[in-house]
Amino acid sequence: MLDLLSPPRLAPYLAASHGDIDAAVTMYDWNSSISAAFFESIHYLEVGLRNAIDATVTHHIGAGWLSSECGLLTPNSRKVLALALRYAGGVHAGHGKIVAELPLGFWWSLLADDYNRRLWQPALRHAFEGSTRRRLLHADLDEVRRLRNRIAHHEPVHHRDLPGDYRRILDVSRRVSPVLSEHIEATTRVLHILANRP
Repeated sequence: MLDLLSPPRLAPYLAASHGDIDAAVTMYDWNSSISAAFFESIHYLEVGLRNAIDATVTHHIGAGWLSSECGLLTPNSRKVLALALRYAGGVHAGHGKIVAELPLGFWWSLLADDYNRRLWQPALRHAFEGSTRRRLLHADLDEVRRLRNRIAHHEPVHHRDLPGDYRRILDVSRRVSPVLSEHIEATTRVLHILANRP
C-alpha cells in the first residue's frame, strides 16, 4: 500500500500515526470515508445554492444574466461562463444545463465585493433567509469550497476542524433554506463517521 498510494501521499497519515504504517492506512481509509460523507452533504448545498441564486437573479434581472452578452459579470466570471457554455453544448444549451456546468467557485464569487452593487443589492440578497451578511456568507462558503476542493483532489482532511466544517455547511444551507439544512441533517453520514474516527 505504501508504494501504491506513494510515500508522499501517505506522509501526513504516517505523521499523524507516529510512523505506524498500519495505523496510517487505517487513517487513510477513514479520511476517504469522511470525505465521501462530506461530499454528499456538500452536494446538496451546492445544488441548492446554485438553484436558489439562479432563480432569484433570473426573477429580478432576467434569464439573460447567464449569457456572454450580460454586462453584470466580471471578466473572470465571463471566462468561467464561456467554459461552462462550451461544456454544456454551446450557444443552444438549455439554461439549466449551463447552471449545472458552472462550478461552486463561480457561485461563491458572486458573493464577493465586486458584485455587491451589481448583483447582491438588487437581487442576490433575496436568495437567502433572514438578514444575511454578504461578506460573512462569502467567507463561510469559501471554507466549504476549499474543503470540497481538497476532497475532490483526494487530499487529507483529517487534520481539519471537521465538526466545525459540518456546522458551517448546515449554517450556509440554513441561510439558503431551512428545508435544505434539515434534509442534509436527515441524510448525512458525517456525524456517524466522525464518531468512529480511529
